[in-house]
Amino acid sequence: MDLNELLQQAQRLNNETKMDTEMPRVERTLSQVLQATQEMHSRVTQAGTNDLQAHILMGSRGVDLPKLTQKLESLSARKSFEPLNPLADTDVEGYLKNERENAIIAVIEETNKNIFRNVERIRMWRMFAEWGEEKERLLNALVGPNQEDFPDVHRQMVPTVLPQDALPRSRLNRMEAIYAHEICAYNQSATFQWKLQGHRPNLLTKLTQLAKETLSNLDSQVHEMWSVLSYMANVSPLGRSTDPLKARQTGPQFVQQALAYLEKCYRQYMNTVIQKNRLVGLRGGIPNVYNTVSSFVSITFQQPQSLVGLLDVSHNRPLWALVYYSLRSGDYAAAVQFLKEGGVCPELLKLLQHKQQQQKLQQQQAGHPQQFGDLERPHAKFEGQLKLEYNNKLRVCTDPYKKAVYAIVLACDPQEPHQEVVRTIDDFLWMQLSVLATDERPDYHIERLSYGGLQSLILDKYGENYFNAREKTPLYFQVLVLTGQFESAIEFLARTDANRPHAVHMAIALNELGMLGTPGSVQQPLLSADSDDPAPMRRLNLARLIIMYTKCFEQTDTNEALQYYYLLRNFKSHDGRNLMLSCICDLLVENCDDKLLQLIFGTSDANDPWTFNGGIFTQFPNMAQDKQALASMVGDELSQRTKFELAIKLYFIAGQLEQALRLLCSLLTQVVHQPSRPGSMREQLTAIAERMNHALARRKMDVDEHVLGTYQLLSQLLKFFDYYHAGESRLAAEVLAKHRITPDNCREVDSCVSSLKLIGSDIIKVLPDVLLAAMDLIHGEYQRLKGGNLLQADNDNSSSTISDKEELLQQLRQRAKALTNMAATLPYRMPSDTNNRLVQLEILMH
Repeated sequence: MDLNELLQQAQRLNNETKMDTEMPRVERTLSQVLQATQEMHSRVTQAGTNDLQAHILMGSRGVDLPKLTQKLESLSARKSFEPLNPLADTDVEGYLKNERENAIIAVIEETNKNIFRNVERIRMWRMFAEWGEEKERLLNALVGPNQEDFPDVHRQMVPTVLPQDALPRSRLNRMEAIYAHEICAYNQSATFQWKLQGHRPNLLTKLTQLAKETLSNLDSQVHEMWSVLSYMANVSPLGRSTDPLKARQTGPQFVQQALAYLEKCYRQYMNTVIQKNRLVGLRGGIPNVYNTVSSFVSITFQQPQSLVGLLDVSHNRPLWALVYYSLRSGDYAAAVQFLKEGGVCPELLKLLQHKQQQQKLQQQQAGHPQQFGDLERPHAKFEGQLKLEYNNKLRVCTDPYKKAVYAIVLACDPQEPHQEVVRTIDDFLWMQLSVLATDERPDYHIERLSYGGLQSLILDKYGENYFNAREKTPLYFQVLVLTGQFESAIEFLARTDANRPHAVHMAIALNELGMLGTPGSVQQPLLSADSDDPAPMRRLNLARLIIMYTKCFEQTDTNEALQYYYLLRNFKSHDGRNLMLSCICDLLVENCDDKLLQLIFGTSDANDPWTFNGGIFTQFPNMAQDKQALASMVGDELSQRTKFELAIKLYFIAGQLEQALRLLCSLLTQVVHQPSRPGSMREQLTAIAERMNHALARRKMDVDEHVLGTYQLLSQLLKFFDYYHAGESRLAAEVLAKHRITPDNCREVDSCVSSLKLIGSDIIKVLPDVLLAAMDLIHGEYQRLKGGNLLQADNDNSSSTISDKEELLQQLRQRAKALTNMAATLPYRMPSDTNNRLVQLEILMH
């Protein structure tokens, strides 16, 4: 082979090794190929030997391991536990299979959820336990053996021995406990004083005095709120048939009370200012409003710049300021005297003198506005002239006090803010109340402010945000009360926990005076508006407020809670029942025990089980007749909740013997066949039955004969099963024979079946156990007799010794046959186990 042939062969091999792809060729030397091979071998032998061997093994068997891995990963067990699709109704086998699998899946799912819930609960419990241990460790680390290092830190000592009669801690704080004690005293004295004097004590006055003497030490603002409410409520008493909201809107007495209160407060303010500035005030002479206003004005206007723009100034004393502060103090006589000394505006002087006469008549005749109509007509001309002067000149007057005096006397221009004179909320409220439109001026058709308009202005237009009610609660409460909006003011107080006790007792006190507007239904919201009421008056749901307040402590302070529920005796629930009884009924249904029953109903008399002495109703003499009605209500509720044992007690207290007997029969049928054990339900029902028997023997009640017969038969069955379980077969057989419950022979089967048809279903439920017990007694006697002993046989006529053993055995077989015949003849479906057992025992006697 020459070199040309060798070159051609090399080119041919080169062309054969070329690939059709566009990948670049990798040119390696032999040493590089050897190095790459060694690296691949070391990598495979170190990391992928097992995988490589698995691939080789599975590949030799024709299995593609990567594809198999993908298929296994795509499998999901969730679809296996989904409910199966239902099949056609005709496929019974498939339907049963699906139902079985669905039941298994449901059990698995429920078990899974329960496991996760238990694990989460245990985890949280353990975490809180660890946190508690850590906190205890840190606290113990703070308080070491040397207490001098931490003098204010004391170790919390936990008693290791608890008292036997541990009582729950009262949920009433000190303030609430004081209120509750006062309510209890009021309830006890109200009925007594009503009988002696014909009227109730004034609860509002008592609570106001309590707030002044006791509660003011706990909260300094409480006395102020009670004082303004008591002052506003100190009006002529309203009749029980009068709607308090309409009477409050139409009568001027509440406006007069508000003005009097604001004027009294301002007189106190002026005296305080004078006491602090005695040298400047120089008050002397008779201590009256005239001298007080003179001193106050001397102190207020002692600087020369304070007199700029004021009119009729004499000796640094502005006349109109003196008149205004006299009116602000509520003394028209002082204003008239100042105006006479000034010698100006004779028309205004005559009008002020007329108002002074009105003020005297109001004080003498207890505020009857109809008495002043004749006094006002002669001054209509003066008023017209003064109003014209006010509109033309005084609107641009530089003396704000003169403009304010004209506006007050003429009761006009309510939109004028009088910013130079009105500096506080009290001043603003007094100014608005002074210019209110009343029935005293029906002849003028000018812009006036009505009482309802002022209330809407305070409640709706300004509202809580304007008065910053959250931080100035007493101020907003006072403004609402002074404008006659008692219900809105109390509801505002009831929103916060700190003021809720005051709100509740304010509402109670006003309601006892007949001055609180309440809705017609107790299901209304706490504050509601009636379409027939004048706007913006609201009605306060006192029943809901008391119940919400009392629910917090009725379980720990039950006696106090019942005293509050007594205040609801005149309200009706949604179903027409007495609301007091409904609330106590709910309390008893939720927390019925012997202690609570004794607290409410008292204890029964040993001689007469129908008489209950003591209890909370002895404190409410006019509610004594409702004790049995309450017991009946509670019994009905408990029976509906299947609490029959407690319901029997309540029916017994209510004197409803028939209801108690019905429930007692239904319970006895469930336990009469059981053996008596200490503390069991059967033992408790046996004690109740003995008490019932004692009651039936002493008093003849109107009880249905059918119910009475059923109960008497069940009472005998109690004795029968007591004898049966005690092994007293002779006494047990006597009970059956005496009352002809089971037949002695086949001839008596029909008569026994006929008598059982007339008995209620309660006896039928016990009959299978009675038949089995009777058959067991016969079989036991048969076994003993067959063993060679002579027994005493029982029959209807007499008991004699039977010497003929075979004759006695035959008699026992006849009695067993009668029992099986009776079980087959009864028109009731007996349990199959009962029939089988009866037949088996009968066969054993042959």
